[in-house]
Amino acid sequence: MSQLSLLPEPEFFPILPTANTAAAQALHDLCAGDLTQIDWLQSGNGWRLAAAVKELGYLGWEPVSILVKAAGWKNPIARYSLTQRALQAAFTLRQKGGKHASE
Repeated sequence: MSQLSLLPEPEFFPILPTANTAAAQALHDLCAGDLTQIDWLQSGNGWRLAAAVKELGYLGWEPVSILVKAAGWKNPIARYSLTQRALQAAFTLRQKGGKHASE
């Protein structure tokens, strides 16, 4: 047992991305379900999904990435999702219209 395990878990405090950015679009899309680069391309959002998801991570949204096989792609691709508490925070933010989930 490490000393860090004795500390309380930090408060979950994600921040909404700036409106009309790739990160904002990615958050919106992830709230609807899992997302891959294929989905992102088919939606006309380009090749920068990984960068948008990385930005969500910086903002505290806890994106999850797993590698999956995709038909027609030689190498595995990332499938992104959000944790349950991130989805709940997004729902809360939409209800309250705030910038932080705890507002």
